Amino acid sequence: MKKIFLVDDEIVVREGIRKCIDWKKAGFEYCGDASDGEMALPLIDKYRPDIIITDIKMPFMDGLELSRILKDKMPSVKIIILSGHDEFEYARKAMQIQINEYCLKPLSSIDLLVILEKVSSQIDQEEMERKRFSDLEDQALQSISYSKDKYKLDLCEGKYSTAEAISQGEYLGIDIIANVYSTILLEHDRKEIDFVESFINQYPNINVSRNSKERIFIMKGESREELELQVSMIRKYLVDIAKEHPEYGLYFFIGEVHERIQGIQISFAEAEKEKVKHIYSRHNIEFDEKVELQQFDRKDLTDFLKVGNKGSILDFCLSYSTYLKDLKVHNPFYFYYFLMDFTTTIKLYIKEVDKDSITILHEIKVLESRVRSINDYDQVVTYMKEMLNIIFEAREQSISKFSRVIEKTKDYIVRHHSDSQLSLQNVAKQVNISPSYLSHIFSQETGQTIIEYLTMIRIDRAKELLKTTNDKTYEIAYKVGYSDSHYFCHLFKKITGMTTKSFKNQDQKASL
Repeated sequence: MKKIFLVDDEIVVREGIRKCIDWKKAGFEYCGDASDGEMALPLIDKYRPDIIITDIKMPFMDGLELSRILKDKMPSVKIIILSGHDEFEYARKAMQIQINEYCLKPLSSIDLLVILEKVSSQIDQEEMERKRFSDLEDQALQSISYSKDKYKLDLCEGKYSTAEAISQGEYLGIDIIANVYSTILLEHDRKEIDFVESFINQYPNINVSRNSKERIFIMKGESREELELQVSMIRKYLVDIAKEHPEYGLYFFIGEVHERIQGIQISFAEAEKEKVKHIYSRHNIEFDEKVELQQFDRKDLTDFLKVGNKGSILDFCLSYSTYLKDLKVHNPFYFYYFLMDFTTTIKLYIKEVDKDSITILHEIKVLESRVRSINDYDQVVTYMKEMLNIIFEAREQSISKFSRVIEKTKDYIVRHHSDSQLSLQNVAKQVNISPSYLSHIFSQETGQTIIEYLTMIRIDRAKELLKTTNDKTYEIAYKVGYSDSHYFCHLFKKITGMTTKSFKNQDQKASL
């Protein structure tokens, strides 16, 4: 229920407006009134009304001065000016302050209610936009968090050149630069051992979870001697904890200290090798150094998932699994280890490109249940083919089914972006799909939400208007679909990093 506050120096007007409307029935709350702007300010600060109705000519502090102060203190408040003076100068000044409505006295209760309902609808629309923007910020934060984790894992896999690693780290706010590095791979069966991670975190490191039971620490040091000492202290601590608390299922694997950023990959590979040796030992399998050196490259798999096609699946499977075929001893555990890594890499890729693909992940899970029963190389290849077919068939169905809907959606948004009432519901109705389903497929196919796409179109159009017209900011905000210019300015700066004024001035300076 929107709260209304009235400011007018005529007591007859105040009582008339207060009594002539059944405020509760109309969906409003009349929270107070005052005789001039100066008397109104502390009451407005106390009651925090949504809409203020104010006379324009009053003693002490008039309606225009009050409005200026309120727009600075409470940018989202809506102001309706009442005036008995039909003068252009008053209207012009009111527009400069961005008053929501400018009305002439006398005003009937019916007319006032119509205006109030219109302003109330503006508040509701802006609240929806703020909520959507807040949701976008949350999504962006989640996306950044995911990007940071992926960056750290990619560092361990050696997927960056030194320059790329530094540049991407700076972009994500991760300080990767050090003289030497070592990696620690920590595994445990209990969640209650945060104190172990806290002990490691007292030393400089970058850490990331690879799954619910495994955490990787990229340790950083200024010198080899310093880092080796730190790692030695961590090793002793972990040994003691593992001995004292076997119920934790705590295991750790540590790579050697190496120089340069590329040394992270080497150290991580050493930690991984120690882990594999440990697994083999637990399964009473003799570790074969030659087998371990013939590592498959997960990047080859992710590249194939991105650009491969169904016709190339068999050739890829044979190439990717070559070292298994060449093994002298075909122990089922080798196949199991390879296929679990293969499957995990695919699941991570699917979650990255399509976070809502529940159906595909279910199919993968069903197929994954067969891994333990695979005991020869031909079965390995069959499993890989079936898995990749699931991915490519889903991709083909998705493209053919939704591409036309996405294009119609984009076209409608481009043509109607200036409509401040444009919503997901409006767009969904035009393409004859439920709003929730349209939201899902649009995000899935384009990598951005409908609101993100609409915002991009509006901001791009605003940039164009700033460069090619002399329109005021509030006029441009209205033209691109925002009824609240303060919100538009906030959004513009959030996305471009510049105010509308600095953007326009930058363009003017460039032309000098």
